[in-house]
Amino acid sequence: MTLRTATIAAAALALVAACSRGDTKKAGGPRAVAVRAARAVEKDVPVEVRAVGRIVANQSVAVRARVSGPIVGVRFTEGQHVKRGDLLLEIDPRPYASALAEARAKLAQDRARAETARAAAKRYAELVEKEYVTRQQYEAARAIAAALDATLTADEAAVERAALDLSYCTIRAPASGRTGRLLVHAGNLVSANAPEPLVTIEQVKPVFAAFSIPERHLGALRGRALGLQVRVRPAGSDLDVPGTLAFVDNAVDPTTGTILLKARVENEDEALWPGQVVDVFLRIGERNRAIVVPSSAVASGQQGDYAYVVSDERKAQLRPVVVAQAGAEEAVISEGIAAGELVVTEGQLKLRPDAPVELLDERGKPQGGGGEPAAKGGAR
Repeated sequence: MTLRTATIAAAALALVAACSRGDTKKAGGPRAVAVRAARAVEKDVPVEVRAVGRIVANQSVAVRARVSGPIVGVRFTEGQHVKRGDLLLEIDPRPYASALAEARAKLAQDRARAETARAAAKRYAELVEKEYVTRQQYEAARAIAAALDATLTADEAAVERAALDLSYCTIRAPASGRTGRLLVHAGNLVSANAPEPLVTIEQVKPVFAAFSIPERHLGALRGRALGLQVRVRPAGSDLDVPGTLAFVDNAVDPTTGTILLKARVENEDEALWPGQVVDVFLRIGERNRAIVVPSSAVASGQQGDYAYVVSDERKAQLRPVVVAQAGAEEAVISEGIAAGELVVTEGQLKLRPDAPVELLDERGKPQGGGGEPAAKGGAR
């Protein structure tokens, strides 16, 4: 065999081998897409209404001065938890103590004058009977005694007022709670009933979550609203704080078509703060024998929500679905999926209808034929 003949033969063999590889690849079909899947399950699930709310204090008290004067003592620190009656601030009491002493002295003076006037009126009553004095003199003595009795009443009221003003120099907590920012300091002059409070006290145990829900849920609330279970979740957190529905407003807001509700939360660990934005989940009933899938199995497209179901032949089937209730981990499907079907929970973006799939276990390894899907990501 010549060199030219050998070269032609080798090229022919290479061409045949290449064609053989191409035929083999074509016979094998498209490559399977690796996905994770979970079984759709049938179970009873609570029916919850989700709303965005805000935490409000059970009691919020703005502490203001009731007398004017300089602050001479601050007996708490900002953010401190105080009890009702605890000493907060002291205003210089000396002017009010002097006013009280003056009022008491005037009361004592007028009391002595009143006693003298009453004794004189009594004597004139005896003398007028014997006609030693005129009726006019007797009436004048009685009038003086009555006037001084009225003066005594005014003096006693003045003493009480002065004592009250003196007591206002000591400012105590009107309610238990946590103090806010202190707006005055020792040496500052404060005015009685100024619009700006000295400090605000917020009662944080318990608190209320105020939220609104659409009026279409009123039927589920009617007759059994108070006491319904509520879950409160701070924004950006996965912590659920339990509570109970404590208030339903008596009218629907006509501008929004919603009704205001409040849930009482004991907040023993003070996880919630007044003014904080929270997600509120109100349980209004229970859905029996619902079809539940992981939330990651449902995606949204131009035609609505959909999910991929793995057939017995390990091919992806595109299913339009109707989501009756969506949660962070699970979704309730009212149409499109039956209990026991395998739904794709990870890898949907690589799928096309009727594409072959390869199921992965929780370690990312391919599963054997007919095996159950990995528990990771499955409906619970």
